[in-house]
Amino acid sequence: MRLLCPFCQKAISVPDSEAGKAVNCPECGQQFAAPQLFTPAPAAAPATGNGAKAAAAPPPVPETYVHDRPADVTHLPQMERELSGYEHMVSAPLEPKVLRWIPPAALTLLFLLTFFSWDGMFPAGYPAYTQNAWQCLFGKVSADDVAEDEFKQKADFDDRVHSNWWLVFFFLFLFPALVLAWAGPVVEVAKINLPEGIRRAWHFRSALLGALVLASLLFLLAQWASGFGLQRAVYDKIESAYATQKAEANTPEKQQRYEMRVAMAKGGSLVKTTPWLRLAVLVHLLAAAAVVAEVGLMLRAAHKPPPRAAVMW
Repeated sequence: MRLLCPFCQKAISVPDSEAGKAVNCPECGQQFAAPQLFTPAPAAAPATGNGAKAAAAPPPVPETYVHDRPADVTHLPQMERELSGYEHMVSAPLEPKVLRWIPPAALTLLFLLTFFSWDGMFPAGYPAYTQNAWQCLFGKVSADDVAEDEFKQKADFDDRVHSNWWLVFFFLFLFPALVLAWAGPVVEVAKINLPEGIRRAWHFRSALLGALVLASLLFLLAQWASGFGLQRAVYDKIESAYATQKAEANTPEKQQRYEMRVAMAKGGSLVKTTPWLRLAVLVHLLAAAAVVAEVGLMLRAAHKPPPRAAVMW
């Protein structure tokens, strides 16, 4: 018989002869009691000559085998919940009418986050010099008044900071994705009668939206991995300051000293990305996951119930 191990939650095979006995899981080695085999109820006995009826058969033991067809987890009996190792469960169906609102909401939030600082220089935690997504795109830097009065680095950064070309493609894919994401629920809620040509292509809306969202996400991650303009400008300035030592590093010892000094200077520059950038990436991932789920539901057979997302503890 096939069972679910209550410890590691893996499907295992147990001989029928071990039903009702203590067995060890071959995957994790934990010991648990194998359930009794399912016994069908006997057929009702015919009535006796004096009209007496046979005693009612006891109810069958609940079946605990692993089925090929998954059951609805919201209707699992308490016994099977305990066999799975959990006592509490909360689940929600992945309805298409709910999923289609997640990409437009997430992409709208992502667009608003482009106006927040994505990277900068933060001495003592203060935003001395910062860039939002649009400043990263056009090679601009914002300076805090106190920081600029103290360090006077704005003019130098304006000369060194350049455009981030990965963000050009990020925005090129983000804007049509945002429009297409809102088009789906708006057309459905307003019951807009689309022209015949657009109606034929409308079936591919989710697939096209998924391609746009994934493409913009990849370009955003590529920009993050390659560094933003302010970060590269600070590092370029540090390396320029140590250019003489780099030229004189003609022995392994001098080369080591040069690399350590440059690394210490870069580490002390306090240039880093912000939580707003990480939130933007997280929201972008949420939009991509919702679009992929929506496409999956479109390819799912119409007679099947929608899948459910469950949390058990």
